[in-house]
Amino acid sequence: MSHEIDDYDYQRYAILFVDDEANTRKYFRRLFGEKFRILEAEDGVEALSVFRKHANEIGIIMTDQRMPNETGVGFLSKIADDYPDIIKILSTAYSDIDAAIGSVNQGGIFRYITKPWDIPQVEVTLRRAMEFYTVKRERDALLGAKMQAMGNVLLSSRLAAFALAPVCAGIECRQAAEAVAAFIKTGVAGRRTGADGDSDLRSPDWGKLHSRQVALASGLEARLAEALKPADLAARTAALAEELIAAGSAGLSTSVNEAATRLSGTIDPTPPLLDVLLGRSEDAALTQSAVRVLAAFMAVYDAGGVVRRIRGEGITVDVTQSTAPAKTANPGAETAKWLIDDDLLISAALGLL
Repeated sequence: MSHEIDDYDYQRYAILFVDDEANTRKYFRRLFGEKFRILEAEDGVEALSVFRKHANEIGIIMTDQRMPNETGVGFLSKIADDYPDIIKILSTAYSDIDAAIGSVNQGGIFRYITKPWDIPQVEVTLRRAMEFYTVKRERDALLGAKMQAMGNVLLSSRLAAFALAPVCAGIECRQAAEAVAAFIKTGVAGRRTGADGDSDLRSPDWGKLHSRQVALASGLEARLAEALKPADLAARTAALAEELIAAGSAGLSTSVNEAATRLSGTIDPTPPLLDVLLGRSEDAALTQSAVRVLAAFMAVYDAGGVVRRIRGEGITVDVTQSTAPAKTANPGAETAKWLIDDDLLISAALGLL
């Protein structure tokens, strides 16, 4: 064996070895226990129980064919559909070889090994199987990351369309794109990793997203004109607090210091509001709240404000006056630029998904 092969991490994933003979299991562990991480079961019934407990750890299953209660192929066929990538090896007596060959497709079996074993051949088979499984998992993870990155770009462009609503409606609203990004970032940060719906947040329903966004954009056009009526940042910040309370953040408090106005509440309503923007909820009350809160964010940014979420339980956001130099208002050009290179939304918001 080459030094490169010997250095390979063969214990990254486990081998589930299934055989009804205790001496055979002991022999297998003695032969291969130093090189591989081994789990054991004495028949197909126990093997299914062990597999369910350690499914995410197992890369290879090597099972005897003839066992009491259930055959090896019978056990493998029960997990073949849900776990097609796990390498399945059937160990069988030479007299059963015709049955083993006929069962390969049924159980999705990678290879069969006849008894008595050729030990060097078994070790090579296990090595190659583990290498194949590990490389495939790494490839799938890389492909998944690339597909998620592509999805983030698509999603960012779709959500950026809300910044076009005031432009198309002829409403002067500065920094609309940045306001949309701040709204999304607030909602993303409020969702716990691994919480119910977290996988949905990563994979929006693209079909619903389009039709829902058309309706939401129309609602935003109608609401935005009202949200922009208060003249200054303080009034618009107070309006944002009112909309968050109406959306479900009961007990929201407001405190003002020289640096910022802090809005703080024990209940965070923004994750379900983000769900509305992602087309996964058609709840009428949530839809109205999402439109009104988004319009309030846009009004704050139009007045030169910046909304920053503070990590912690519930919801806490600081609204501050932007220190960036004032620019001549050109909402169409600002939004077009942001749509073309929407790194702002990807890095500031969707990069957290």
